[in-house]
Amino acid sequence: MKAIWKEQETEHYVFHYKQGSLAEKEIQEVIELQESCFKEITDRLEFVPQKKIIYWLCDNRKELMHASGFEYETNGVTFLDRVNPTIYAVYNEEVRCIGCHEDVHAIVAEYACPNSIAVIEGLAMYFDKEWWGIPNELCTRVYLEDKMYQRLRYMIRDDEVFYQVEDRISYPIMGAFTAFLIEEYGMEKYKKVYKECNEWGKAFQHIYGKSLHDLEIEFREMIMSRDYSAEQLESARKELYAD
Repeated sequence: MKAIWKEQETEHYVFHYKQGSLAEKEIQEVIELQESCFKEITDRLEFVPQKKIIYWLCDNRKELMHASGFEYETNGVTFLDRVNPTIYAVYNEEVRCIGCHEDVHAIVAEYACPNSIAVIEGLAMYFDKEWWGIPNELCTRVYLEDKMYQRLRYMIRDDEVFYQVEDRISYPIMGAFTAFLIEEYGMEKYKKVYKECNEWGKAFQHIYGKSLHDLEIEFREMIMSRDYSAEQLESARKELYAD
């Protein structure tokens, strides 16, 4: 397999891609986008990892699973290794799994690795800003109105609860909540929370002076105060509930 893979190193990445692939054809565009994402993420977090991020751009989901050894087919996966942060991503005409999301995982792995998947994905979704082109906050508003909302305090405390919730619901809710914490209370407090590895209830109380329960109430009130039109809400519903 290694004989057909090519390699290109940049300031912050080492890209691998197959000879003759779409990734090879568009590698300069990929490099420009990912270096731009790297700058956005590290500038906002005020943290720059010491290790370069290793990227494997695969033709399809089956190739990704085979190359990465991951347990099931997916469009992208990051191995949270502080020494060798590695991303496997599908790159073809239909799916270009690049951008901020997986890079956030790889970059912050050297800073901290919380024992909450909800917190980890929330930070990545904060940088994504949207789900299927719909802002995280608008997604959350729809779920609140339609009684599809899932309590984030349970998702944060228990990975099994987070995994039981559909991605289209859990990911934008956590992204919107992360944005709320950062925009309302600042990045420094959020980074302190992100470094916590257990006792989430105590961590939020200690750092924010408020319980996670009370912060969730504030968050929901903020979402419900947003001025969305009936057309915006209906358009979001059609996309989010589409088969």
